[in-house]
Amino acid sequence: MDQYECIETDTVEDVSVVKFVDERMMDAARIEQLGSELMDAISGDDNDRVVINFENVSFFSSAAVSKLLVAEKRIRSQGGQLRLSNLRPEVRDVFSLTKLDSVFRIEDEQTTAIKTLQ
Repeated sequence: MDQYECIETDTVEDVSVVKFVDERMMDAARIEQLGSELMDAISGDDNDRVVINFENVSFFSSAAVSKLLVAEKRIRSQGGQLRLSNLRPEVRDVFSLTKLDSVFRIEDEQTTAIKTLQ
């Protein structure tokens, strides 16, 4: 499938889908690795529509959020779009409290997120 340790990647209806492997994103070294893997996964001409699926994640640190912001900026600068999906309530609250839900488009389900990118 892919060569990553922190993420799993797939393509669904010509949309790149990224899922996190770790349930809790806290360890600094692991977050750095996550950032590198995420940048690698979204680079390239065929990755202009990306969904990041949070279904496995119960805790997402501010350091991990910063990696998402960098990814979102890169995708947007390439003319692409990013969606987040399947956030558990405790993770969604982090995005709401920090007002990042106005930066990221968040959908309840991966299938809905993919449809918004069609």
